[in-house]
Amino acid sequence: LTHLPEFMVPALFMHLGALPLSPNGKLDRKALPEPDAIQDRPYEAPEGETETLLAAIWAELLGVERVGRHDNFFELGGHSLAAIRLIDKLVKAGLQATLNDVFQQPSVALLARQLDASHAGQAQPVVTVRRAGSQPALFLVHEFTGLDFYFPVLGQHLPGDFPLYGLPGVPCGEPQPRTLECLARYQIEQLRKVQPHGPYRLAGWSFGGVLAFEMANQLLGADEQVEFLGLIDTYTPRLADQGKARWQGPRALERQLLLNCSTFWRTQGEAGEARLAHLQRLEAEQADFDTLLASCSEHHLLYGLWSSMSDEQLRHYFNRELAHGHALAHYRLAPLSVPVHLFRAEQGSEGLSNLGWREALPAQALVEIAVPGNHRSMMQAPHVASVGEAIAQALGSVAARPAEQAHAYQPLVAIQTGQQGHAPLFCVPGAGDSVTSFIGLAEALGPDWPLYGLQARGLDGCSVPHASVQAAVDCHMQAIEALYPQGPLNLVGHSFGGWVAHAMAARFEAKGRQVRSLTLIDSEAPGDGGTCGQPYTFGEALQRLIDALQLSTGKALGIEPLAFAQASDDEQLRQLHGAMVRVGLMPARSLPTALEGTVRTFATALRTRYQPTLSYSGPVGLVLVDDPSLDMAGNAREQAAMQAGWQQLMPQLALWQGPGNHFSILKVPDVFSLAAWWHDGQALQLDRVAQ
Repeated sequence: LTHLPEFMVPALFMHLGALPLSPNGKLDRKALPEPDAIQDRPYEAPEGETETLLAAIWAELLGVERVGRHDNFFELGGHSLAAIRLIDKLVKAGLQATLNDVFQQPSVALLARQLDASHAGQAQPVVTVRRAGSQPALFLVHEFTGLDFYFPVLGQHLPGDFPLYGLPGVPCGEPQPRTLECLARYQIEQLRKVQPHGPYRLAGWSFGGVLAFEMANQLLGADEQVEFLGLIDTYTPRLADQGKARWQGPRALERQLLLNCSTFWRTQGEAGEARLAHLQRLEAEQADFDTLLASCSEHHLLYGLWSSMSDEQLRHYFNRELAHGHALAHYRLAPLSVPVHLFRAEQGSEGLSNLGWREALPAQALVEIAVPGNHRSMMQAPHVASVGEAIAQALGSVAARPAEQAHAYQPLVAIQTGQQGHAPLFCVPGAGDSVTSFIGLAEALGPDWPLYGLQARGLDGCSVPHASVQAAVDCHMQAIEALYPQGPLNLVGHSFGGWVAHAMAARFEAKGRQVRSLTLIDSEAPGDGGTCGQPYTFGEALQRLIDALQLSTGKALGIEPLAFAQASDDEQLRQLHGAMVRVGLMPARSLPTALEGTVRTFATALRTRYQPTLSYSGPVGLVLVDDPSLDMAGNAREQAAMQAGWQQLMPQLALWQGPGNHFSILKVPDVFSLAAWWHDGQALQLDRVAQ
């Protein structure tokens, strides 16, 4: 018993001379004596409306004559299936409860107090399955429906000296993210309320495994340690989704409702035939969602938990499934620097021993573990006990293994070393761009100025890109201080790199380090209305990259946007690579995979949000250039918004209207004008210091 977690230790033991048997030799459960603790426990009648209701429901469900306020649901014969039925009846009675509430508060009095204390309709952002433990917590991620039903069921059979938490879906009333990246960002925000920093342990069943995978990607991108990543019978997105069009369109919500109902009634034999025929008639009528829902309810087509949900809850439920399906269909996997543990159900994997993971990510470290059951039964008795034990053993093996070293990454690249006496320039390129974009600026400034580029992580295709501005800043500043530990410095940021440069300037200033100048080159101000910080899918990010390539090179890539948007992510990458080969931007012998690092880093930067936490009061200049795709009025509006946003953060902002466009400003001949303006500003700063 010393090796079992508390929840697995029996509350009491009874010694019997022999077990009662039925005439056919099986255990006669009805003949078993009632446990002494229940026999001896004095009966206390339920108090209050909630306790009385609970006691009546328990008596009906468990077949007992009376239920006292201190009686335990599981001691009276309750189990996981009975707990699910209990939740169904509570929801019908207008009480918002979860399975975890029943497992954590198993008596009438405790559960009633929990229900009374909970605000009606207010979902828990994190479900506490088990609080105690000396090791790092394990976080379970919700499956496709977003519900929390498997957390306590698996938690009952997951031994170990660690806390256990569940992350359910985005609750009713909140906007539903439609990309895996945004869903992961939301769940990481909830996770960090419980555990602000790593090492992190994540696991997810089915869809939850893909979501856990992206959460691990973002945590690694924030330079947090991910100690364990478990995928529980999780197919890769390309095998799990049903095409991009399946999850969008004017009648997507109605299709989702009908499909779910049809899928269930097809398994019910003759009993489901009449209902299937009615569902087909409803589909032909093209009715709206409310009409469909009313008809499904009237003809008893809703089953299980759905039959107890309100219309608002059902609309939320199916909208959430649509959002999850859209997110899965538009997600592209990329390898992580940590091993992935894949717990595969032995039945029903259709001959795919690794559920598509080795094919999708050949370079990914993958540990395959077979567990009994199929995709559904693995979370039911008796198989769930084996699943829990397998996860516990895997956790024990990673806890005993030393942390792996991250892939070697050095951001600082010397473009020219310059001469002593000149404060060096540290330059941050735009999203997905290389530090080589600043070679023209080095030449225009002349050989005396030391100029270094800060290369984004991930461009090599091996390492995980930084998932936040602050993580990039931490890494860049460490590299700068190792090379140049003291003295004034200049910071330059182009486009997205302006956010990183601004954050570095504020951090250096807060540390007492002199920032002689901060230069932002055509960089949008932080906020919600710009190009960056948006929920781009993989295809949408690629389209932005196509636009940037065409603008920077002046060459049309000839990619048709509508057909491109409907193509698979692999086909989109092939189309982009083929177009780049045609116009001479990629070697003919190169492969589409050569773009993986650039695309991943570019897309990560586009999705990154930046909310400055420190102010910067030193010299700063903003370079404005025209966007050739906009007319004069459009450019005026865009530049006014950029100016206003940055001036709100830095009232001392100086403006300069440069020649050319977003990319030509760093190329000959426009870069010489930029260098002259920057050099004049440096001279002005030196004059002010001298005075």
